[in-house]
Amino acid sequence: MIALTDAANRQAWLKGLAQSVAVARRLGAPVLIAQAGDDLAGFSREEQRRALTETLKVGADILKGSGVRLGVEPLNTRIDHIGYFLDSTREGLDIVDDVARPEIGIVYDIYHSAVMGERTEDVLKDRLDRVFHVHVADHPGRNEPGSGGIDLSHRLNWIFANGYDGAVGLEYRPIRPGPDAVRAAIASLDG
Repeated sequence: MIALTDAANRQAWLKGLAQSVAVARRLGAPVLIAQAGDDLAGFSREEQRRALTETLKVGADILKGSGVRLGVEPLNTRIDHIGYFLDSTREGLDIVDDVARPEIGIVYDIYHSAVMGERTEDVLKDRLDRVFHVHVADHPGRNEPGSGGIDLSHRLNWIFANGYDGAVGLEYRPIRPGPDAVRAAIASLDG
C-alpha cells in the first residue's frame, strides 16, 4: 500500500490510479477504493492530512469524466489496523469536503465504524451523499453478518432510508462455508 499521507508518494500513486481507472472502465466498476496509509512518524497529523487531501485533489483530475469514482476507506485502529492514519468516518468526510470534488468520497465500512464506537446516524448525518460504497461484517471477528453483535440491519436500513442507493459489499471472514452460509448472512441483513 502506498501511503497517501506522504507527499513523496504522490506521483507513484497517481500513476497507479490512472492504471486502475483504465481497468475499472474496462470492467465496468464504478468505484475504486483507496486507503490513506499509516500514520507516519516524523510528520505531523496536519502535514499528513494536507498530503492526503492534495493527492486526492490531483487524483480527482484523473477520475474526471471517466465514470469511475474513488472512495477513501476509514479503518479501525483498535483491532485490525493499528497505526493507520484515518480511523474516523467524520474525519474521512471532512477530508472529502476539503477535496470538494464529486469524484472523491468514502467507503463506509460498518464494521470498522462500529469497532471505533461510531453510530451510523451520527457520523453520516447530512453527508450520506459522500458515501460511494458500503461494506459489512460483524463483530467480534469480522465474520459474517448475524454472527456477532453489530446491529447491521438497523444501520443498513438507516443508510437506505436516507437515500443511499449504491452497492453493499459483504467483506467478512466466513465461519461457515458454502452458499447456504452466504444466503443466511444476507438474510440476517433483511431485518
